Amino acid sequence: MTTDVYTLDRFTEDARSIVDRKMGELETVRALTPHLERIVARPDCLADRGGDPDPDRGFEIYSSPDLSIQAIVWQPGRGAPPHNHNGWAMVGVVRGHERNTHFTRKDDGSRPWRVELELGEAADILPGQTGFILPPHDIHSVAIPSGKTLAVHLFGNDIRRQWRCTFDPETGEVRPFVPRQA
Repeated sequence: MTTDVYTLDRFTEDARSIVDRKMGELETVRALTPHLERIVARPDCLADRGGDPDPDRGFEIYSSPDLSIQAIVWQPGRGAPPHNHNGWAMVGVVRGHERNTHFTRKDDGSRPWRVELELGEAADILPGQTGFILPPHDIHSVAIPSGKTLAVHLFGNDIRRQWRCTFDPETGEVRPFVPRQA
């Protein structure tokens, strides 16, 4: 009896096929969700490329102008300040615990490099679970409450070359950045 192991390569092919349909953002993430759930259900999925099933560093799985897939490794106590992606984003946790805290922009955007944010709900994503965010409501922070976390992240753009911003809820400062190249 053979079992059909769902691999990162197969997941990437399925994701590419879904994005190629050019559906709306919500329809795209809804179509991707069962595939992301399936790959993160495999605790050893990150070893599919011949690497360690429990890597200490993240790596790129796939990248194109309209789809990025990354293996993300968060060390305990790490995370990211409030930021955006300028496109839809999805997360599936393989191991660990990722907390995404959402923010709502309260101002009208008329003051350059300034923002008024309201703290929103936190979404705890545990092993085998997924979540997504859609613009323009994609401002969020990431916290790793305990232990090392392994995740698969998907983005509706080439996240390595995408100008993005960090947001300081205390001061209202907006700072642009381009992520470091992989």
